[in-house]
Parts: sequence; C-alpha cells; structure tokens
Amino acid sequence: MSNGNQFNDVIVVGAGASGLGVGIVLKKLGIDYVILEKDKIGSSFRKWPAETRFISPSFTGNFFKMVDLNAISPETSPAFNLLTEHPSGREFSQYLEGLAEYYELNIATGIEVKDLRKEKDLFNINTNKGEYKSRFVIWAAGEYQYPKRRAFEGDDLCSHYSEIKSFSEVQGEDSLVIGAYESGFDAAVNLVKLGKKVTLLDSTEYIDLVSSDSSYSLSPFTRDRIRKVFDIMTYCENTRVTSVKFADGTYTVATKENRTFTSKYKPINCTGFDSSLTLVKSLFEFKDKYPLLTDFDESTKTENLFLVGPQVKHSNALFCFIYKYRQRFAIVGERIASMLNISSEVIQEVVKEHKDYNFYLDDLSCCDNACAC
Repeated sequence: MSNGNQFNDVIVVGAGASGLGVGIVLKKLGIDYVILEKDKIGSSFRKWPAETRFISPSFTGNFFKMVDLNAISPETSPAFNLLTEHPSGREFSQYLEGLAEYYELNIATGIEVKDLRKEKDLFNINTNKGEYKSRFVIWAAGEYQYPKRRAFEGDDLCSHYSEIKSFSEVQGEDSLVIGAYESGFDAAVNLVKLGKKVTLLDSTEYIDLVSSDSSYSLSPFTRDRIRKVFDIMTYCENTRVTSVKFADGTYTVATKENRTFTSKYKPINCTGFDSSLTLVKSLFEFKDKYPLLTDFDESTKTENLFLVGPQVKHSNALFCFIYKYRQRFAIVGERIASMLNISSEVIQEVVKEHKDYNFYLDDLSCCDNACAC
C-alpha cells in the first residue's frame, strides 16, 4: 500500500477492469507505477444491482489463444476462476481482487483524486491523502459511478439504475422504466420476473436496431431474456421523456409525443452514464462528447496523459466492452515504456505476448468491417 506525497513514473487512476489491466502491463514492463483507487478494487462492479450479469459471455478458450471475452489479461479467465458464464458484478470484483494479489499490483485504496494538473513536465495529483507526482498519468476511472444527470426535467425524482442495490427492493406493483438500452432492458426483465407490471419507455427503437457492432445494438444475452417477458411488459418505442413531476402522491411522466404515464412509485432512470472525464475535461479535447486521442490513446491536448477503458473511441470504433478496450492496454504501456527507455527486448516480449493472444489492436481499419450474415 502506498502513501501520499510521493513520486512515481506512472500513476493510474482507478482500480477497475481497465486500471488493473493496464497495471498488469506496466508491471510486466518493469515500470514504476501506482494505481490510485478511491474505494475498493472493482468498486463499480460491486455497485451493480445484485441481479445484473455480464452481457458478454465468459468461456475458457485460452489454450487455443482465444481468451475469455471478460478477461483483462491474456493468461486468465473469469469463467475458469468464477465457474460461471455471465458473472455478477460482485463475482467479477472477486476475479479482479485475485488478479491484484496474483500479480502483486501496487494499489493504494481510499485515495480520492480531487484535482489533476500539469506543471512543466510533471503531473500533480491532489488527493484526500496528500499529493502525488508523476511523469505520466493513465486515466482509468470508468463510468458507472458517474450516472447521467439532467437527462430530462425532474430526473432527480427518479431512482437511477446505479442506485439500485437489488430489484427486489424496488417498491410497488408497477414500474415505469425510462431509457431502453442495456440497463433499461435489464431493469425491465428483472422487474417483470418479480411479478411487477412494467412499462418501458424507449426514446428510439432498440428492439428493432440490429448491428454487427455490439457497441450499438442490444446483446444476444439481453434479447434472449427479453423474449421471455416481452408479452408481459408494455414496451413503448419512440417515446422520449421530457419531464417527471410529483404531486398528490403520483409521479407523472410526460413525453415529447404528448403522452403521459403515471405511477404511485418512483420511475427508474436508465438513460445511462456520464464519464469520470468530467473531473479532468480541461485536459482533453472533445468531439461528439468523446475525447480526442492520438494513435497511442494519449490526450491530443495534454502530453503524457493517457486514457484506457470504455470512453476510448477512434472514428467509429468505440471500445466500450472489456474485450475491446483490453486490446489497447499494451499499446499504452509500450508507448510509455519507450519514453522511459525500458529495454527494447522487454518491450518486444510483452508486446509479442499480447499480440499472440489478440490483446493488441493497432490497425483500426478492421473495426469498420460488418458481419456478412
């Protein structure tokens, strides 16, 4: 465990899947680093509703160089470690804890980053436990702990998906669910299974939207679950919520299409998440709400500041799942190692391992290829 008021060549912010994944690469490269985490290892996953599961399946294919889709390092598999195909958030956090112990990662928990600024060639990170300094920063703080706010008027009257510990605790016989991507359908499915009358308000038509890129279309796992309850729930497509009001013991949801829905119980807001980048937005340039990055996932505005995790995007390639963004860990590590004059033999060895197991994607032209059928 590290203390404040210290210097490291690299500071990683966040000890979730992306922070630990890139931390393992840094450890293999022999780089001096520390991972700062404001809560516990895998804290975002621990906050998932108890019933929520990974939509990407885990399966151990490592012997054939087809690594488990949810693994964050080439030689591990959540399916093997947890003995389940679709882990819960808490189960996955146990997998992450196991990796931290196995690789003896340098992690400082209980360290909340208050401010990040760069002065000349050094970053100064102000935390609740003192100041940290480094030559490089890798931002890996994720999204889940930063729910989207002000999506519509009165959204503070709703329960956000991220605030639900278990759907069994949701009160009432009926539920209004606002937002219909993965979290919206997950909420609807679990509430229907509990015997509730569910109305799902979809601002678009996610049921009918099919894409070979999983970043923009519902997963097969979600669709399989929807089919089992679809005839029981009420699904309203192209229904964009504009406001929620509460009066006389009743919640009234109004939409752009001049429809209203009422319930005695709090609606559930499933309109998504913002990003931890709001804490350091002055250090990045943005386009269409996504940070602009170099070919090495470095900020185009602030030299030596790197990004890993679900906010990484290059052109139309959105790296929002583990099996996508893990392919960029070694690219970031390789770049930093070369600037720290790490032995070329060490760098080549680590890069080769990641390339051999499809953990190294630097040719993004392949990301635009659609499935033939």
